This record gives sequence, C-alpha cells and structure tokens, in this order.
Amino acid sequence: MKRCWIIIMLCSICVISALSQSDSQFNHYFRIMGYYNPAYAGKTGDLNANALYRMQWLGMDGNTPRSIVVVGDMPFKIKKTNHGVGLSVLSEKIGLDEDLYISGQYAYKKKIGKGTLSIGLQLGLMSKSFRADSLKLGESNDHAQEDIEQVKMDAKGLDLALGLFYSTDKYYIGLASSRILEPTLKLSENIERKVSRGYNLTAGYNIQTRNPLIQLQPSVFVQMSSWMVAGDITARVVYNNMFNGGLGTRISDNGKFNALILYLGASIKKFHVGYAYEYPTSAISNVSSGSHEFMVTYRINLNKKDGNKNKHKSIRIL
Repeated sequence: MKRCWIIIMLCSICVISALSQSDSQFNHYFRIMGYYNPAYAGKTGDLNANALYRMQWLGMDGNTPRSIVVVGDMPFKIKKTNHGVGLSVLSEKIGLDEDLYISGQYAYKKKIGKGTLSIGLQLGLMSKSFRADSLKLGESNDHAQEDIEQVKMDAKGLDLALGLFYSTDKYYIGLASSRILEPTLKLSENIERKVSRGYNLTAGYNIQTRNPLIQLQPSVFVQMSSWMVAGDITARVVYNNMFNGGLGTRISDNGKFNALILYLGASIKKFHVGYAYEYPTSAISNVSSGSHEFMVTYRINLNKKDGNKNKHKSIRIL
C-alpha cells in the first residue's frame, strides 16, 4: 500500500506541473527574443548564435530547475524581399520533469515607415518526460525504490507559434503567441498533459544621452496565459557599446514584486557575455539564495563591404 501511495503521489505531481506549464521566463529575454517570438529571426542583419544557462532557486532541497537555451538566426534575401530564419532549442529539468523543445522559424520582413515589420512562423517538436528514478527514498524503502525507478513516462507533440515584430533604430515592440495548437500530450494510459496557449509582449527603447558614450536601454517583457500574467521591467546602461549593467524587477500576476535582478555584461569583438543574478523577494527567499544566468552571443557580420578587397596601388607611387 505504501508503494502504491508513492506512485500516486508522483503521478499527481506530474499532473500539477502540467497545469502550470508556460514558456520559461529568463532574465536575458532581450538577448534571446528569438526564443519567444519567431518574427525576430533575421532582425539584426547578422548571423547570431546565443547560448544561455540558468540555475534557478539555488539552496532549495531536491533538484533545483536547470535550463539551457540555444537560439540562432540569420537574414536572407529572395530577389528584393527580405526574410529571416532561426532555430531554437530548450532543454529544461524541473524536479522529476524533463522538457525538450526544438523549433524552426521563418520571418517575412517589410519596410514600413522608419522601421521594419516582421511576421514570423514557428513549427517545432516538444518532448516531455517524467523520470522518478532520480528520487531517492533511503535504504529502508528498497522495495518502494524499485517501483519508483520504473515510473518513466514520455510524450511528444507539435508546437506552433506566430509573432509580429516592429523595430526602428530607436525602439522595438513584439507580440507573439506560442503553443497555438494546445496539444494534449499522453504520458500514459491514465495521465495526460494539456499544454495551454500562451502570449507574450516585449518592448524596448534606446535612449542616447548627452554623453555620446552612454546609452540607456529600458525594456519590458510580459507573459500571459489562461491562468497567469507575469512581467519583467529592466533598465540597463551601455557604455561605449562595450560594457553594460543594470537592474530589473519581476512582477507576478497579483501585482507584487517577487524578484530583483542585477545585470552585468560586456561585448568583445564578435562576442557578448552576460550575467544576471536574481534575488527572490517572495517567500522563496526563506529557502533559496537566488538564481543565476550566464549567456554568450557570437555574431558574424553578413554585410561585409568590399573594403580593400579589390584595391590596388599604382606602380607609379610604389
């Protein structure tokens, strides 16, 4: 009977996590916007590759959440029309849950006014797994441990997302909807996961100060679903297009501030590295010292000018 109750408890946890499923929320949302909005693909005109690693709620007992995100994009042209393609990969482990999202993105771009409007489509595969074999009960529960290690469930489904993104030299605004198909993932004969549709809004502004070396970059990010609304407000300072730092806060659906965020970053040639420390101001602070994020971006300029490629000196001045 004890073993049965343990298995029932694990399955209940699986169902609860299904109800709370949403897009992962990262402090560096402004650096990996392609993860949230497929219309961002090809926005910068460069070939971009971004990698992010997040360790959440350190100090809590058990397996704390770990996330890895890899996002890449590049522009291309067909005759006189502009387009973009991208790739997004998320690997995440939260307790006994393991998620993997792999998606491809396409964006069509049109010049409107002083900016560019981009319409994006994303098609991907989501894989969800429930692994109870990592849960250890102790030597006195050997038989129950054997039963728990047999609880392994997997499910896969298609993911569809749409997005709009408008940007100028000074500001940007984007709106996207993910998990449009709202697939039901069947983990076993008796357990299903209903993945609900989500929405997100992001906007930012680039303010040039009187000092030509200093720029202010405020931004906001809001996530919405049928059961929650949460948002980030961020203010960063960029010095000489090389070093940046700032502060941010996260607001929960009840209107309370539940986290303070510190940002540090630097751009060195083709690389940009960033770090964010998130300190919880909610009850989680009683058991956790906070969350850490590390990210790196590699950028290749695809619009290289001819420069000195075909430049020759005259023999008369040699």
